Amino acid sequence: MNRKSVSLLAISIMVLLLMIVLASKNYLLFSFGFLVLTLGVYFWKFERFQHNSREVVFIAIICALAVVGRIIFAALPAVKPELFILIMGAMVTGPETGFLMGTIIALTSNMYFGQGVWTPWQMFALGVIGLVSGLMINKEIPTWLLVVWGFASGFVMGWIMDIYYIIGFVDPITIKSILTSIAASFYFDFVHALFTGVLLLLVGKRWIKLFNGYKQKYDLFK
Repeated sequence: MNRKSVSLLAISIMVLLLMIVLASKNYLLFSFGFLVLTLGVYFWKFERFQHNSREVVFIAIICALAVVGRIIFAALPAVKPELFILIMGAMVTGPETGFLMGTIIALTSNMYFGQGVWTPWQMFALGVIGLVSGLMINKEIPTWLLVVWGFASGFVMGWIMDIYYIIGFVDPITIKSILTSIAASFYFDFVHALFTGVLLLLVGKRWIKLFNGYKQKYDLFK
């Protein structure tokens, strides 16, 4: 993991800690602060190196697909394709842009599902998944490893949201209450993870080929 990716993660964790300290009523401020942070990193990179407007369009398309996918499956809380789409997009664009797309997807889709104190945590969770997925850029990833990461990403998101729930709503915080909270979300996390893994197994390589074809055609994300 490069230095910029580590710095981005560290600053994001600091934002979440500030969120805890300064009270949940500031969730919207911190949500947009999160977005400004990731946008700032991306546009700093954008200005430093030569880029073109097609990259911005590509990022917007990935985010739109993930948001629409999440909304379409709103009736099935654990069955959503946003992780699959984010992973595929991040593997083509890189870690910093992957983090950016994750935060945008969470914030934008919550304009439909509802904003709340959980929003920055979802932004962080999806951002981390996008960042880790982006580390696979320009690498030949075997299908089995892709499926394993897709399955694991469902639990990564679930466990980060469990931390938010435990800190905000569990009192007292004990080993027993922590395990109970994690167990309560296990079914949702498992279905989310399984759905993501199955999508990657069935069409993951096709989407990578499609996105990489677009990337090569328009000479994107060098």
